[in-house]
Amino acid sequence: MSISGLILLTALHLTGCTENRTPAGQAEAVAAPENDYVNGITEQNKGNRRGAVTLAGTVAHAPWARIYLYATYGRINTRIDSADVRNGAFAFPPIEVETGIYMVGPADNNLCPVILNPAEGEVNIRFQNAKADAGMEAQNSPENQGWFAYFPNETNLLRQIRELRGKARKSSMPGEFEKQAVQKESELTKLQGDLIQRYPNTYLAKLLTWKQEPVKDDKMKYWDNIDFTDESIIRCTVLTDRIQNFMRAFSRGEEGGFIDCIAIVAEKAKANEVVLEFALNQMLTGFYESGMENISTYLIDNYVHGDACGDAQFSSVIQNTAESIARLGVGKIPPNITGKGIDGKAIDLMKIAASKKFTLVMFWSSWCEHCKGEAPEITTCYNLYKDKGFEIVGYSVDQVDVAWRNAVAERVFEFPNLCGLNLWDSKSARDYRISRTPGFFLLDQKGTIVLKPKGIREVQAFLKANLG
Repeated sequence: MSISGLILLTALHLTGCTENRTPAGQAEAVAAPENDYVNGITEQNKGNRRGAVTLAGTVAHAPWARIYLYATYGRINTRIDSADVRNGAFAFPPIEVETGIYMVGPADNNLCPVILNPAEGEVNIRFQNAKADAGMEAQNSPENQGWFAYFPNETNLLRQIRELRGKARKSSMPGEFEKQAVQKESELTKLQGDLIQRYPNTYLAKLLTWKQEPVKDDKMKYWDNIDFTDESIIRCTVLTDRIQNFMRAFSRGEEGGFIDCIAIVAEKAKANEVVLEFALNQMLTGFYESGMENISTYLIDNYVHGDACGDAQFSSVIQNTAESIARLGVGKIPPNITGKGIDGKAIDLMKIAASKKFTLVMFWSSWCEHCKGEAPEITTCYNLYKDKGFEIVGYSVDQVDVAWRNAVAERVFEFPNLCGLNLWDSKSARDYRISRTPGFFLLDQKGTIVLKPKGIREVQAFLKANLG
């Protein structure tokens, strides 16, 4: 995606396998309905709280053996505790937490968001479904009663809005679809306002206040309802989402526009170094994962390693992000990939690269239509150049072993192939910051990245020029 493309700021893992495409035409402007902005931030819920919380609950129908608890950093989850499920019940020992959204469930890929707030010392929840976030109930936590009433509806409304905007982009008469999308946005705002009033003085009320965008058309006032001194904002996805929306609205899709927006966000976030680091980390990751590496480099040079943030002292979190991104640039040697291949034999990427002139690292998945579409050309490219010093190492992010094996056979992938079996959380997918498939890195004999192609045709052109 070019710098004029749509930025997809997320540390999150994208669920689509292909890039978004900028529409050829734009929907006509539709005036938003008048929505009453409800401010739920009060003296009682201002700022960050730290204290002990006990989390317990029951499991209705799923045969789970353990429940895991994760702290959040935007969309990044870190496991912090676990509890046995006995006779359908579980209980974590009292744990010291800071206010925010936490994730709880039986596995990394089956989690439900819950609010933990020291203002509520005991939280009791009930899993009603094998899918952790379906039909959740909260027995003694008003905050989570409101939250469980909210987030499934938010997910549904946001999905409808995306679908309507997608239809608008493809339609020759987009106005009606855009009108419906704006109406759905109004429904979401009303839901937020209703729950703020129903659960006053809670973290939930503050969270829903932050989710609202009362001033969408003024770049300098857009952030007026966000308190950048409040560190609890890093334990939810609000700031990540708001930065994405801000970039979409005010960057004009131009490099200079993105840089101007970065400067505004950074200046606002300077109110608190922890929040500043979080905001910079979200932007850095988002730009990189959107294919805008020049903007990522600008952020690293000016904000992480430069003096644009004054005397701010950052932790290892953003330093590690910057280093991992820098390590994936052209001219750099990326992390090694090792493991057992589909045939059970050991695979070592750097050893393979040392024995070949060029080695293509290909991240893919069985369910990715883009990957499936490119498969015939990948096979053709491999057969054409494999005897001239070219190799491919395939790394699938599939979760299901049989799906991966069947896809390798169906696509006649005869090159070394291994599978992380854990989606985007597979070790090598994390090392290479993969958030969508396919993803390509072409290495030379020294293991240095010489090309980061968007597709196999770029690889073919390079090999034709360099291998004949």
